[in-house]
Formats: sequence, structure tokens, C-alpha cells
Amino acid sequence: MACLIEPFTVGCRAARRGQPKAGEKAVVFGCGTIGVAAAVALQYFGVEKVMICDVSDFRLDIAKNLGFAVCNTTKENFIEKAKNYFGTAYSLKGETADVDCFIDAAGAESILEIFMEYGKIESRFVSVAVNNAIRQLDLLHLTFAQKSIIGSGGYMPEDVRDVMKIMESGRWNLESIITHEFPLEQIEKAIQTAADSSQAFNVEIKFKES
Repeated sequence: MACLIEPFTVGCRAARRGQPKAGEKAVVFGCGTIGVAAAVALQYFGVEKVMICDVSDFRLDIAKNLGFAVCNTTKENFIEKAKNYFGTAYSLKGETADVDCFIDAAGAESILEIFMEYGKIESRFVSVAVNNAIRQLDLLHLTFAQKSIIGSGGYMPEDVRDVMKIMESGRWNLESIITHEFPLEQIEKAIQTAADSSQAFNVEIKFKES
């Protein structure tokens, strides 16, 4: 599990940047290592309900076994499922899902659009994915809705300390997201396996002991 420490600190930082409060509700887009790490950290920080969204049923099933609500956005209506799970609140455009924090750990263009369209008043959006495209924002909407867009990159010492506590707690079966292990001699096959999210999550390369 030690090989997960570094990416988990990045996810932990994203969760912290979301300013989580006990009893709040959050959605994480992207069921990769950093997305799962953010979801775990949100729970660790006291967030009451967390949903993870992705397009891979294989990975979502693992997240579900970790105790998270999940949504496959290619097969399910996200906003309706979110309303059913989180309850409802109000946005400038009317009734919406009661989500306090959105974390983008996937980088799809539609995720920010979902937040702008459906984020409730005073909701927060954290970008930890590699969003390298220039985007336009409706600042007047953000002003009247009192919504926040927050960046998160890398990690700080407090994130490392919290990840160590999370892993020591045993509350989550984090080793379950390591689905394959290959010897160094099969690194090409390992990379090919890791690239297929329909059959793999984390792929570990095992070096020979000296």
C-alpha cells in the first residue's frame, strides 16, 4: 500500500482545498487513484455523503465496495441520481442536488459545466485534474450564486501526515484499488493493462529484492 502514498497526498490536498465541513455532501468526478483518495479524505474530514462519478463500471464497483455511492455518467442521469442521494437545495436556476463540494479529478470539459449549471448557491468546485484548456466563466453567475472555483496541485506536509493516518486507520480497504502486479520484466504488459480502465485500477511493478 505504500506505493499509493504519493498520489493519495494529491487527492487529500484536493479534499482539503474544498474546505470540507462535518456533515457536508460532496461529489468526486473521476474514479482514479486521486479521485478515490479525495473521496476517502473527504470522509476522513467529516463529510457525510460522498458520491464518485466515472465511466468505468469496473472501477466504480471497487469504489462502491469502499463504501461510496457511485454514478456511471454514461448510463445514468447524474443530477437525478444526485438529487435522490443527497436531497435537494436551490441554485439560481431552481431546485438542484444538495451538493456542497464538487471535485474534478477527471478533467472532462463537461464537469465544470455541470457545476456552473447545477451547483447550488454557495457550492464549491475544486480542480485537481490537468485542465489545460482555456475556459470561459460567467463571473456574474458566480457572483450572485456565491460559488467558488478553487485550484489544487501537489500536496503539503499536512496532507502527508493525514494520508499516513488514513492508511493506518484501516477504515478503508485501500489495497483493493491495486488490481494487478507485474515483475519489472513485464513492464510493457503492465503499462498496457493500466491503460484499460475497464479491467484495471492501479497496476504495481514489483522489483526484485536485492
